[in-house]
Amino acid sequence: MDLGMNSTPTTAGRNKKDKHVWTPIEDASLVEALNELCVGGYWKVDNGFRSGYLGQLEKAMEQKLPGCGLKAVPHIESRVKTLKKQTLAISDMLTNSSGFAWNDEEKMVVCEKQVFDDWVKVHNSAKGLRNKPFPHYDTLVEVFGKDRANGKGAEGPAEVIEDLTNNSTFNFEGDGLDDINFSSSTTQTPICPPSTRPNKRARNDNWSQSMADMASTLRSFVDMTKTHLETVKCVLMSENATSERRAKIVDELQKIQGLSDMNVIDAAAAIISDDAKIDLLFTLPDNLKIQWVKKLLHQY
Repeated sequence: MDLGMNSTPTTAGRNKKDKHVWTPIEDASLVEALNELCVGGYWKVDNGFRSGYLGQLEKAMEQKLPGCGLKAVPHIESRVKTLKKQTLAISDMLTNSSGFAWNDEEKMVVCEKQVFDDWVKVHNSAKGLRNKPFPHYDTLVEVFGKDRANGKGAEGPAEVIEDLTNNSTFNFEGDGLDDINFSSSTTQTPICPPSTRPNKRARNDNWSQSMADMASTLRSFVDMTKTHLETVKCVLMSENATSERRAKIVDELQKIQGLSDMNVIDAAAAIISDDAKIDLLFTLPDNLKIQWVKKLLHQY
């Protein structure tokens, strides 16, 4: 993931004024902006983001939080690095050890203290994440391409190849394999006189090369299929979770003290068609929801 820009200053050269303590609202807006870059399709690539995406995030943050003063470098760059490190650290804990669990209501990793202490001795990036709320994990684990929230159902390339190997029926039509030539020797016209035909070793080498080419093409097909399947899975999971939350928007707004019935109606109308705002409503701490909703109503 490329987090750099052409004029990135060194750490030693940054002034103390460049340091910034991020608020929950700023974090929520940054996560929302990152998710929008992914959904847009252009800025997100297989190994991270395209060069220049930090500038796009800076513009998005200024639109979402006018006057926030957050710059691509060092503020946003530093925070994205931190969020990525914490997201992948949580994913590793949930995926690679049976001693950890995810509390979906509190949005945090839970485990025995001794289990966590032993883990941190080897995985320093996980330090401080035990029983610490991380409200945007579900979104960030998709943003950073490590959708391993529960460690289940994520079939790797090896498993896909095994499935294809065990399946006796293959339909290669239209999948890029029809260019391979499997001509039969009984119908092929000799291309050289009998006296100069390739010897047995040469024919074996040609056959080996043909099989290697076919295996390479098959691997490409498997990788392409795996990518499509993961994309569909992420979309379906995201749409299902958002649909359930959309049905509970009014109930969630009515829990916020200080909102009139008309406020609830207006806020629901402003939120219901925006998936990012729906996620924000359900992930913001209770003491910050009233501020966010009032700001939303003012804009609406």
